[in-house]
Amino acid sequence: MPLEKRILDRLGKLYPNHDGRELLTQCKAALGESEPAIDSTKWSERDAVLICYPDQIVDEDQAPLAVLETIVQEMGEAFSTIHILPFYPSSSDGGFAVTDHHVVDEQFGSWANITSISSTHQVMADLVLNHVSSSHRWVEQFAADIEPGRSCLKTASPDDDVSSVVRPRTSDLLVPCETTAGTKYLWCTFGPDQVDVDWEEPEVLLEMLRVIDVLLLAGIRWFRLDAVAYVQKHVGTSCIHLEETHELVRLLRDLLTWRNPSAALITETNVPHDENLSYLRDGQQAHVAYNFTLAPLLTHALTVGASTKIADWLREAEQPPERTTLLNFLSSHDGIGLRPAEGILNEDEIQALVDASVQAKGTWSGRSHGDHILPYELNVSATSLLGVDRLLTAHTVLASLRGIPTFYLPAVDGEPNDIEAAEKQGDNRALNRPKRTVTARQAALIGKRKTARDELFRRLSVRREIPAFHPEATQQVMNLESPLLGIVRGDGASSVRVIANLGFTDMTLNVRDRSTDLLSGQEIYGELLIAPGDVFWLSTTSARS
Repeated sequence: MPLEKRILDRLGKLYPNHDGRELLTQCKAALGESEPAIDSTKWSERDAVLICYPDQIVDEDQAPLAVLETIVQEMGEAFSTIHILPFYPSSSDGGFAVTDHHVVDEQFGSWANITSISSTHQVMADLVLNHVSSSHRWVEQFAADIEPGRSCLKTASPDDDVSSVVRPRTSDLLVPCETTAGTKYLWCTFGPDQVDVDWEEPEVLLEMLRVIDVLLLAGIRWFRLDAVAYVQKHVGTSCIHLEETHELVRLLRDLLTWRNPSAALITETNVPHDENLSYLRDGQQAHVAYNFTLAPLLTHALTVGASTKIADWLREAEQPPERTTLLNFLSSHDGIGLRPAEGILNEDEIQALVDASVQAKGTWSGRSHGDHILPYELNVSATSLLGVDRLLTAHTVLASLRGIPTFYLPAVDGEPNDIEAAEKQGDNRALNRPKRTVTARQAALIGKRKTARDELFRRLSVRREIPAFHPEATQQVMNLESPLLGIVRGDGASSVRVIANLGFTDMTLNVRDRSTDLLSGQEIYGELLIAPGDVFWLSTTSARS
């Protein structure tokens, strides 16, 4: 079906009470002028993603985004893509309570800084689709009972049955708002400072398309759809993964393809694997999804020193379809999600992760589930939880698996828990959201921390030259004794066997084919001693050559 006809059909499904052709014209005007495709290749073995806040590292003499650009340049070719967490003006939640998507917060820098970074690296930016800040102009307009804010925010009645609504928070869902038309109740999935928008109103779509145009003009090509699973709501339903939500993602993809075919959509859904893949499975929605299940399973393996659970999951898990892929990550600004591990790890195993976080001077956050509060995420630095050496092991495993490896800057730098920030802000997530000056970072980045970081960069450099690590290359799980994890990437003579010891004791493996460890250059044949945390990338082709 021609692209424009497909877009018209999707607009008709989502906005049946509006003239589809007129709305298409408005969408095109909001998006700006269409561009031709430059390169149909969206990823390769040369790709790795770095996640960072715009002000993760600061210097009193430069804008934080200028400092970030310097740091990225110093990392050489380690990372191809930089995910800059929200750089818009915001009132809370680490930038995700956005007050204006159209500007860069002046405390971070300017659009010129973003454009400069995008001239040397691919940049991913957030589209916060579900909500706006309670300080957003739409909320002010809603209180004054004027458009467009009056129609752009999601409301409900306290008498509505919202008992089935799935949420990642424990705060009140409906928040009263005094307006000139009386008291109304705003829908707030993530808390009172994040007011949900109403995607049944076309102006919400048009506003987000205007934002996409602004970001494209700044050189941004990857768009992370934050909390996309919750965007469409109907009272009496779970309000997560509704069919209208999937249709909206399809529409956004088609509109983005019309505007810039080289761009990509990335869905961020902190849910179990089967639900996560619902945004990839039909090949018409996202190009990439976050691999949320991998993070708690890899953390569990390295925490208890056993590979059985992660090996079984990797062996049995559904793979994304052709021309889509996953972002593999361990830790992010939101900590380590636990919900995606439900049904794979039992209650005792999840509780063991919670206990390990607490023992590491971290904590956890919960979600409402009926009358119960269930663990939702670990709020702890990956370094504090695993230690520098085992964190390098985790990062190397990420770089070995099918998908695109993704790393959080504080974890790359080996940052421990920021207990002072968490206490000062009263926010558990601040434990894993450290902000440092250039001087403080340089002073701390020594010894084992610097050695581990530099070794990670070296390993990523090696990975860039190995076609078997293409994000879509085949992946087979070997039958090895726990705590060993064995993965075969690629096919035939060019394949690479990944062997990792996730345990705490030495293990041995009989290597029957003469091989070369691509990480060390060592020739391997016969009995191989694998110390705790060791990872090998074994190639028979390199051994023969």
